[in-house]
Amino acid sequence: MKKLIGIIFLTALSQLLVAQDATIEAYAPNLVEVGEQFSLSYTLNTKPKEFIPPSITGFDILAGPSTSSSTSIEVINGKVTQSHTFTYSYVLVANKEGKFTIDPAEAVVGNKRIRSNPISIEVIKSSPTSSQTTASTGRQSANAESNNLPDDELFVTVEVNRKSAYIGQPIEAVIKIYTRVGILNFEDAKFPSFEGFWSQEQKSSPNVNFHRANVNGKIYNAGEIRRYVLFPQKADKITIDPFELIVIYQGRATRPRSIFDEFFGGGYETFRKRLVSKPITINIKPLPKPEPKDFVGAVGKFKLDVSVDKTEVKANDAFTYKIKVSGSGNLKLIGAPKVKFPSSFEVFDPKISDNVKLSGSNASGSKTFEYVCIPRAAGEYSLEPFTFSFFDPVKEKYVTLKSKPFNIKVLADSSASNNMVVASYGKEDIKYVGKDIRYIKTSSSKFKTRNSFWIISGYYQFLYLLLLAIFIVLSYVYRKYRSKMQDVAFVRNRRASKIAQKRLKLAKELLEDNKSAEFFEEIHKAIWGYIADKLNLSLATLNLENVTENLRKNSIDDEKIEQLRSIIETCEYARFAPVAQHSQMTDIYDRTFKLIEELESLLKNKVKN
Repeated sequence: MKKLIGIIFLTALSQLLVAQDATIEAYAPNLVEVGEQFSLSYTLNTKPKEFIPPSITGFDILAGPSTSSSTSIEVINGKVTQSHTFTYSYVLVANKEGKFTIDPAEAVVGNKRIRSNPISIEVIKSSPTSSQTTASTGRQSANAESNNLPDDELFVTVEVNRKSAYIGQPIEAVIKIYTRVGILNFEDAKFPSFEGFWSQEQKSSPNVNFHRANVNGKIYNAGEIRRYVLFPQKADKITIDPFELIVIYQGRATRPRSIFDEFFGGGYETFRKRLVSKPITINIKPLPKPEPKDFVGAVGKFKLDVSVDKTEVKANDAFTYKIKVSGSGNLKLIGAPKVKFPSSFEVFDPKISDNVKLSGSNASGSKTFEYVCIPRAAGEYSLEPFTFSFFDPVKEKYVTLKSKPFNIKVLADSSASNNMVVASYGKEDIKYVGKDIRYIKTSSSKFKTRNSFWIISGYYQFLYLLLLAIFIVLSYVYRKYRSKMQDVAFVRNRRASKIAQKRLKLAKELLEDNKSAEFFEEIHKAIWGYIADKLNLSLATLNLENVTENLRKNSIDDEKIEQLRSIIETCEYARFAPVAQHSQMTDIYDRTFKLIEELESLLKNKVKN
């Protein structure tokens, strides 16, 4: 009896678990033409007790529902996984124009009733099919490189979500391909350089996924090739270069074929067509003047969070002053803000970290600036409220955020004490050590008189003056050093080569691991970061034009400038291209390493800020 109850319990439990995990999904094209036949299918991951079809209106049912099932088995690390799929399919035909919605279907699995997603389908007026167009144009030419396919049958575009924006305002750019013929492959893609913008590609599938789209009353298979978020860097009418691509597609054969070729589907052959998108001009507007004093290039909509990790510290101990800017906009291009600290605080360059995600036409997340502060004197200090200004392109005005003040209590440093405890020793404990310590003599000693006292001698006075001179020189050098370290331009210039070498070292490791995307990203950061620090330029205003101008001011020849431009363009192209060759990565690494060494030698001690 116990075994029977256990079996019944396990059976009920398994049915309950199956019912909980069971799903049903509906699939159909979102766009069809009048008179076009298409498939409507419902897929379940487990066998249902009952399938309840929806009420289908606006379409004629030619066949269905037909059922099919499949089973797949996977073995991963010795673990066997088995899955089942059950499909109910209809063949429908659209008979009139309009937008229609097919209600969800239902299925009963175990003791649970589940519903599918609704399907929305747009029906448009019928147009000549792509195969008919291709066949008619294919007979007009016998050139194997192209069968004179009309431009409106296969084309590429660069689409942006706005044609006018402010400096720093994000713009979404999408590269798409539209086709009414069968595509086999892509070749020789040439992506826009997006000159005048700071661009970042959004992560997407490496494969081009097509979906149906209505363009001027025609149905196309539209595929997204790349998606970018662009941040304008200058006020001007900026033209985005065309996107170029060679497409290999299938078309009707242009030379005579035998009847057997036609019978076995040999009436088609492959053709190549070079596609070029139309250039797009975007009007970039300057930010309003005057800019707030605390404006560091932030454009978007942000929130401010300022905090300290301690409000009571000892002198010479460190605490952290953290500024966190969160929201949406050009977060990565926001410069380090200037914060006023008491003069007795030693403050290090901020540690900057960001957590930015690209979503649609915007970049959202946060950017954090952490200042390590070391109070050198005891007392009570008040840190003034920090203000942060950003430009809101929606409101078309500057917005200023203000934090609360912080009171920092600095206690005296008691680590160095003046009280010392010395143990007492007896005379018998004192032993002879070299020629230094002896037993105390109790007998009288004979003293010899000297002609002069050493303190007033010339040697003593010379030594005193020498030590005084050394002290003055060291004090001057130290003050000079402190003054230079407080000069941001000097510090950036000094550390430019060191930071670039660290990035190149990381790029070398990525090169050895053959991680091309990360390698070119690191090379790009190394060369841009070196130029920005060496020339004391803000990343928010950094572009090839002002870099070229500043390098020429510092007597850098055009050959070096062209090498720099070539490296940057190669990195930006390689970041969006398929996997690069190892030889190409090695070459760009060697060129970057050599160029930074040459620029360091030429720019040393003569940079014009």
